[in-house]
Amino acid sequence: MPDTAGVDVPDLGLFSRATGVIFSPGKTFLTVAAYPRPATILLVVCLILGLATALPQFTEQGRQQMLEAQVRQIERTGRTVTPELYASYEKMSQYAAYTAFGSMFITVPVLSLLLAGAFWGVFNAILGGLATFKQVLGIVTHAQVIGALGVVVSAPIVWFKGIESFAGPFNLGALVPMLDAASPTASFLSNISFFTLWQIVVTAIGLGVLYRRKPAGIAVACMAAYLLLVAGLTAVFSAMVNR
Repeated sequence: MPDTAGVDVPDLGLFSRATGVIFSPGKTFLTVAAYPRPATILLVVCLILGLATALPQFTEQGRQQMLEAQVRQIERTGRTVTPELYASYEKMSQYAAYTAFGSMFITVPVLSLLLAGAFWGVFNAILGGLATFKQVLGIVTHAQVIGALGVVVSAPIVWFKGIESFAGPFNLGALVPMLDAASPTASFLSNISFFTLWQIVVTAIGLGVLYRRKPAGIAVACMAAYLLLVAGLTAVFSAMVNR
């Protein structure tokens, strides 16, 4: 647990917590550690992600754009989208906005619980930490404000330019414009989101505050795990495309 003996840790409102995670994570996570309140911030994150993802699909242009993107992704794996299959996808796309919105209230909480459980297991069971699961969950859910910010900022660009990168328009692939987009290096970098890296750093700061550890080491370990995951997913998708 954080060492707050003799320190008056003020409670913060929801807006102050959300903006604090962006502009002053160290101080904000002192409050989060003392008053975790993961459910409230998680609800806000789910609402933001759900609206940013679903709203474009309520328009005919947005629905058609997502449908065509889905078809292109399927065809890249070597499958043929027959007229009958296309008609089926088009029928399902009528409900895509509702599905996209509702899915956020399932996937985000589940992933938050899994991630918090992994951190709690490592830091408590293996490294002897004393933080509660609720405190760790508070760190994880508050850090997701960065991911929600990324989706909001990316949504207009995706809408107008039709960018289909898994990591959105703000990815490291932009650093290597000289490479063929289909090359392994370019594919790998294009799947690494700047906002995910930022969220990892913010999470590391929060865990550092909570467990009184240096956040740099935590960030390096988390980034290594993230990069390995991205590399694995990129390799699997490339294998499916090239088979």
